[in-house]
Amino acid sequence: MASSRHLVVFISLILSILLCTTGAAGAHAHSDSTATVTGRVTQAATGAPLPGANVVLRDPETGARRYGTGADSTGAFALPDVDPARYRLVVTFVGYARHTDRIRVRAGTTMRDTVALKARPLSKQAITVTARRAQARLDPVTVSTLAETEVNRRLGVQNVPALLSEMPSTTSHSQNGNGIGYSSLRIRGFGQRRLAVALNGVPQNDPEDYDVYWVNLYGTEPAIEDVQVQRGAGASTYGSVGIGGAINIVTDPFEPDPFVRARVGAGSFETRRLSVTANSGLLGDRYVVNARFSRVTSDGYRRNAWTTFNRFFGGIARYGDRSTLTIQAFGGLQKDGLAFSGIPKSANDDAAARRQNPSAASDDRERFHPPQVHLNHEWRFAPAWTLDQTAFWIKGEGHFDYGAPYRSAAFLRLPDGVAIGDGELTDAERQRPLFTFGLSPDDVVLRSALDQHQVGWIPTVVYEEGTTETTVGLEARLHRSLRWGRIQEAAPPIPDAVVGADANHRLWQYRSEKIITSAFASHLFRPERFGGRLAIQADLQLTGRQYRFYDEKTFGREDMQAHAFTTPYFFVNPRLGATLAPDQPLRAYASVAWAHREPRRTQLYDGGEGPAGATPRFEQRPDGSYNYDEPLIESEQLVDVEAGATLERPRYRLSVNGFWMEFWDEIVPSGGVDPFGVPRTGNADRSRHAGLEVEGTARLLPGWTLSGNAMLARTRFVDFTEYRALGDTTVALERDGNPIASSPEQLANLRTSYSWKGLTASLNLHAVGRQYVNNAGGTAASRREDGTVTYEEDDALSVDPYALFGASLTYEPPSTSSFRGLRLQVTADNLFDTHVLQHGFLGTGGPRFYPAATRHFFVELRYTLR
Repeated sequence: MASSRHLVVFISLILSILLCTTGAAGAHAHSDSTATVTGRVTQAATGAPLPGANVVLRDPETGARRYGTGADSTGAFALPDVDPARYRLVVTFVGYARHTDRIRVRAGTTMRDTVALKARPLSKQAITVTARRAQARLDPVTVSTLAETEVNRRLGVQNVPALLSEMPSTTSHSQNGNGIGYSSLRIRGFGQRRLAVALNGVPQNDPEDYDVYWVNLYGTEPAIEDVQVQRGAGASTYGSVGIGGAINIVTDPFEPDPFVRARVGAGSFETRRLSVTANSGLLGDRYVVNARFSRVTSDGYRRNAWTTFNRFFGGIARYGDRSTLTIQAFGGLQKDGLAFSGIPKSANDDAAARRQNPSAASDDRERFHPPQVHLNHEWRFAPAWTLDQTAFWIKGEGHFDYGAPYRSAAFLRLPDGVAIGDGELTDAERQRPLFTFGLSPDDVVLRSALDQHQVGWIPTVVYEEGTTETTVGLEARLHRSLRWGRIQEAAPPIPDAVVGADANHRLWQYRSEKIITSAFASHLFRPERFGGRLAIQADLQLTGRQYRFYDEKTFGREDMQAHAFTTPYFFVNPRLGATLAPDQPLRAYASVAWAHREPRRTQLYDGGEGPAGATPRFEQRPDGSYNYDEPLIESEQLVDVEAGATLERPRYRLSVNGFWMEFWDEIVPSGGVDPFGVPRTGNADRSRHAGLEVEGTARLLPGWTLSGNAMLARTRFVDFTEYRALGDTTVALERDGNPIASSPEQLANLRTSYSWKGLTASLNLHAVGRQYVNNAGGTAASRREDGTVTYEEDDALSVDPYALFGASLTYEPPSTSSFRGLRLQVTADNLFDTHVLQHGFLGTGGPRFYPAATRHFFVELRYTLR
């Protein structure tokens, strides 16, 4: 009922905006000294819009870029505050011939021009890293793009997962509740470990555990040019980790005009942001230098969920006659309170209890520095040949401290004779968790440290000739890391001799390495016999991936064995697809792909749990040794069939697609989590993800747009037996036909926006269906005395369906105003102040959930001096 009331209020707000704006569309005032160049980009053959087309005004003599923008979902573009002069108008779009025209802009006028592009299937945009991005009209893939204008409209103070949560089939959650610290996203129910994430062509998935640490990328959001989200098995150039999808983020902070920009913002939960950016403009018609510093602090929604992020960015771009070279470096020190422990579902109804955080008792915290350096080079060395290459270096160094009374005296290597509780510990008592003796979280605090680095090179060569495009590329990456842990703080009866850096008392230490090599190729062509109405694409990736685990220290523990192994994998990942009528208003596509992904390194052996008795998960020989060629966790395999159609008209765009993803040995949560809330996993012999997705946008009135998307899916186990401990017995539980944990089967988003005279108002709805935290469809298993297993519905084992409403208001004064250069934005999340749980998992103490923050606001003022 509450959701229905919220929906009525939402519709009422939309109608209110309509009533207020139907008579408000008047003539726009213009400066006597500048002009606004507006127009639309369409297909020459059909008049359908070309959303995302690149529109640039260049100096007619030097060719330097003076102004630029992208067309919106209706093909419309606007270049405000253009100085009167002669320009060269350049409009480009993938699959269409470049349009070049000389225009003269006069003061105080608005030019209206429609640019109709003629189809030329394989022309490419001259921007960096295009060789590894899907071409939305030609490639037979399911893809959605978030353009820069929409990024600016949605961007408050939250990070990328929250920004992308309105994309089709996407959900997100944050551990601290307000989307600034550790956050995650899922697409079609797949966690981000199955999504190939790239920033300017640089892979962001950790090579060992595949996770994406968005917290390390916080601060890059204001420079985002666009985000392309591909659903389904990633194209071969994205790598096999993209078994569930791919996210490709492009940042372009370089502008041809010099400016200085300051941003100051404040919001709920004591959130503050300060950012200063300086851009050199075009130097010598070749170079642009950009630098930025930002600082964000917040108390977070939950207790001990504070953040202090200091970020820096520096970059230089060189634009040659036939090449573009950019170097970007970013990083900074991040300190934050950890909130990886969830809350029980029963706490959600209490305003104070839902903000609890078990990690607050020991003041769990992190200190980390994650710098990156990217070098992107695009060179058209011949009329039909382009070299696009990316080299990168990624570093990560720091530690996190956390309370660990769940550890035993044996794990902590406490000396013999230590008296805890009633006296000196027996051998059996040394294996018991310390909290059973009355120790609290702040009585024993461990430090887990990490020092890692990664280097890589990804060159790609593209050959274009007529209606044919061939891409060939390589990937070479090396990742190495050192991990160790010690007792950082402790209270009696733990002796000082084993505490802190001076004690030289490490509990675990090991090194690991991951080598990734790949060769990939893609061929796209249009058979002449079909008159250009059919485009066929074939992709193939050959990839080798090798784990190395070595130099494990046992520190004299006789009950612990040091392990070392090297485990290689080799995969062949093909994909074949076709697009029908890619140049027409109505086009369709279909594809089939076969993809693989190896287990994470911790699924082979978690060295950090070695002192607790963890052993390598490999086949064990009769003599007790391990066969490292036979891991117990198998690589997962997927056959993905995608098909869809898109209809584009001048005032609207509608896409419908279906997917059938058949998995063998899918790696799924198999019961329980580790101490940090990460699900323990196993293989499901066979599982299936199938569904229907709809996405659309419409221009209802001048300045008023409505967009949305929805998913109906069925994610089920086909053949899976899960082994769980019930009491003192391990039983086999059949999961065939059950929903897969953390996979909602209904999703929907709706957004309406209205722009008038520099003012833009936007309202959005994000609705998510029920999702389960276990593989039993929200039922709990129990074992009777006769050995039979029974199941009962348990509401505490599911995340209830929810709806979240948000709003934003942005105002930029006209260029005639004395406040020119200012921009004011107000964003509000969880507008109706509902108590929502966004994600759940099975913790050691039962089901645990991450709450979304109640209603919260962020206000930001931006000033740009040009």
